[in-house]
Amino acid sequence: MLENLYNSTEFYEFLLNNITTAVFLVDSEFSVKAVNESLKSLLGKEENDIINQLCGNSLGCAFAVEENKPCGTTSKCSTCTLRECISGSLSGDDSVKKTYISRVFYIGSTPVEKHFRIKSRKILYKNENLAVITVDDITELEEQKKQIASMANTDFLTGLYSRRYLFEAGIALFNNAKRSNLRLSTAMIDIDHFKKVNDTFGHAAGDHILSSVSSIFKKNLRKSDIVARYGGEEFCIIMIMTGSGESFKIIEKIRKLAEKTCFVFDNNSISITLSCGLTDNIEATFDETLRTADQLLYRAKAEGRNRTVHEKSSQS
Repeated sequence: MLENLYNSTEFYEFLLNNITTAVFLVDSEFSVKAVNESLKSLLGKEENDIINQLCGNSLGCAFAVEENKPCGTTSKCSTCTLRECISGSLSGDDSVKKTYISRVFYIGSTPVEKHFRIKSRKILYKNENLAVITVDDITELEEQKKQIASMANTDFLTGLYSRRYLFEAGIALFNNAKRSNLRLSTAMIDIDHFKKVNDTFGHAAGDHILSSVSSIFKKNLRKSDIVARYGGEEFCIIMIMTGSGESFKIIEKIRKLAEKTCFVFDNNSISITLSCGLTDNIEATFDETLRTADQLLYRAKAEGRNRTVHEKSSQS
């Protein structure tokens, strides 16, 4: 009895149109032969706009739309995991094939970045071997994962990278510099007498200074530089440099800008200075390189603050 049920076209069509997962069926030519209500809702299309269309064209895949070509003929179709999944289902056994797609799709003529979880399996439908494909829209889940990762990598107050990200990205950059013989400069920077700012004007004013100094870093450093809040009022900057002495000019520019800037908070004018330790040397480990920059920072403080103590590259 169950075998008769499974072979029933009416049973398939009932399931097809009464589940929330988006489903469509394609033949060996990648032409869409059936869709359910959930897929039409996902695509914002009527059935007549989907049936007998090539799957990429019917889904609004950016590969096909942006090159105005049939699905399977664009310059990027060879990398399409959906086509690979369908081909595997139709040419192989009855096992379920799975893949993920992160791509722009045109939903109602609007380009939208979508993340789909795809499953495909060969079935017999109306005496024809077809691939049945289920599409789970996991875009919201992927966006939430990105936001969580961003929160972990970003300091909430300053918008700079977090200490955690500094070590993750810094170690990778450090190892790359070691292998490729790149020039790497590392600076540790501290706001002088920051406790006095908090004690005199309050912690809200201190937060304003931290955010404002961070804005100076962002405006005067490149996107390729790693700029992180190391802790409290201390910051770390890692830069790939091309010439000798270039890093000192950059750090000194930032220090002088901070010195000349009048920071205003709650009608109070607040002046601050920065002490900077800068090394152009790459030590045996990333931790040792940070430690060297930190030692130079303490030298800057011991020598009177508001200055940069620079250790030039031994290879210069």
